Amino acid sequence: MTTPSTKNLRSIRLEAATACQLKCPACPTASGKTGERLGVGFLKFADFKRVVDANPQLSHIELSNWGEIFLNKDLPAILKYAYQKNVGLTAANGANLNTVSEEVLEALVKYRFRALTCSVDGASPQTYAIYRVKGDFNRVMGNIRTINKYKAQYHSPYPELNWQFVVFGHNEHEIPLAKKMAAELNMKLKLKLSWDDLYSETFSPVKDRELVRREIEFGVADRAEFSEKYGKVYMKRCCLDLWKAPQINHDGRILGCTVNYWDDYGNVFKDGLALCLNGERMRTAREMLMGRVEAQSGIPCNACTVYKHMRELNDWITPEETGRPYVKSRNLLFVENKLLGDKWTGRLVNAIGRMRDRVRVFHEVRGNRQGRPKRSSPITAGIYPLPELMTADQSAGWQGYPLFSGGSTNVSKLTCHTSVLDPGACPHPPHRHPEEELLVLLDGELDVILPELKGTGGKNRRLKVGGFLYYPADFPHTIRTVSDVPAKYVMFKWINTALKPAGRLEYDDWTIPEAAAVGSGEDGMAARKIFAGSTECLKKLHGHATCLAPGAGYDPHVDKHDVAIIMLEGEVETLNQRAARHNIIYYPAGTAHGMRNAGTGPARYLVFEFHARSGAEQYPVVAALARIMR
Repeated sequence: MTTPSTKNLRSIRLEAATACQLKCPACPTASGKTGERLGVGFLKFADFKRVVDANPQLSHIELSNWGEIFLNKDLPAILKYAYQKNVGLTAANGANLNTVSEEVLEALVKYRFRALTCSVDGASPQTYAIYRVKGDFNRVMGNIRTINKYKAQYHSPYPELNWQFVVFGHNEHEIPLAKKMAAELNMKLKLKLSWDDLYSETFSPVKDRELVRREIEFGVADRAEFSEKYGKVYMKRCCLDLWKAPQINHDGRILGCTVNYWDDYGNVFKDGLALCLNGERMRTAREMLMGRVEAQSGIPCNACTVYKHMRELNDWITPEETGRPYVKSRNLLFVENKLLGDKWTGRLVNAIGRMRDRVRVFHEVRGNRQGRPKRSSPITAGIYPLPELMTADQSAGWQGYPLFSGGSTNVSKLTCHTSVLDPGACPHPPHRHPEEELLVLLDGELDVILPELKGTGGKNRRLKVGGFLYYPADFPHTIRTVSDVPAKYVMFKWINTALKPAGRLEYDDWTIPEAAAVGSGEDGMAARKIFAGSTECLKKLHGHATCLAPGAGYDPHVDKHDVAIIMLEGEVETLNQRAARHNIIYYPAGTAHGMRNAGTGPARYLVFEFHARSGAEQYPVVAALARIMR
């Protein structure tokens, strides 16, 4: 069974209050449901102190979930002790900020409360009050301005302020005004889909669905549409709390996630965090959420609507999703809060990162005496044909087929795969990752969904056969087949641990140009550059299309960069082999290679070049020392 260690668990969710002074119509706290099961109460300072002291690995605690944290009279003591112990506090789930003293607002800044999400579902008093019943919009705005006043006084970026705007039919028209106000208040606006029927009947469903689709990150108007569009469960990310940041009630009962209020997995205050997280019931719940075992009676997930939807869509948690995110350690928070400040701590962290890069490069050049390669195994030069028969998984509507994977002097790791995506299918909701990608469409037609695409062209782009695109690192994206036939494409995905160049190539898509007329060049070869630029992972990424007349080609030579080629038409000879249409050719840097058109018609292909400084080029002194010590 899945039993993650608590040794490296740095983050938990510890409810500061299950009481709330507002009466929001769709909230189970307002209806009294959570109070019946969890009790209406507050986290005591003594219990908070006990958790912090007993778990020195913890460096982040989220305080908000069902109630309003500012109703807790022990909050000032909690803020101060967390600061003393170098534990970062947040209320990222949300606070209504209606009832709070100026002393507490100052304490948020003074004790470096890391992030505060303000739940403000409207940009005017009248609209705000429709859902936030008994709330006072003007008072909330005043409290936000007070926080900003103290941030300026203390010269502090904390707390980072977020404006959470749950989109309803009655407030959707105020989204533009909310954006403007958030910018003026130095807040980040976060639009959120309503709970729909998660806890009650749907309240104030959206009216202008096209408007909401344009504004919401995933391009949908409600959570049901999200599941229909992507074949995924919108709230599934909450299930990851069981691995990454387990939810604990104010009285110590461990609830696992932020959705559950009807049952628990033990009591942290009585039994300790490690015992509760690795108890049989918690382990069984994790196995259920990964689809490894059938639903088990007595496990809170059985009564959850989210788990029900996961079963219906066969959308389970994967091992890759359970990895814990980076959370600053207590030591780093100590340096940041009490020694160097944010600016100089940031510089120190960057310097340490550069030093680690130098150590890594030293071992790459010298060679690891223990025989453990620091980079991926080298990519082998060769011709990689696509599978003859490619079909999508019936349940997912998508299937990938790996072609090759490895590293070289230019990339720490590069993978290439081909995939098939059924009509109407989407492989995943918009996601982001540190790798960069190139996608070349071989068949079908795709909608490319880009929630953060800048400009006036909208957040969707259409890609047709003969088109390809580039995703920068950490750029949200997904695709959806809009043709009547499955889409088939080739994907290159890479990452580099070398220092980042100054430039950054932004997202773009292109149509592969017809090369100049065959034979127009003296050597029977015509090439057209498509793009070139620096990226976060590469000194230069370059793409061009080439057309060879029958018999034309070039003699063997060696490049300092890696080269990937996709055959589009015809047949060529290279590496003492023949490559035909839709074959992938890969030449790692330093590989001698030439090419000849071996067919009777023109040979067309698309070329990508991956340029990056090698370790020796980046750090010549380190490289020289490594050569001396060999």
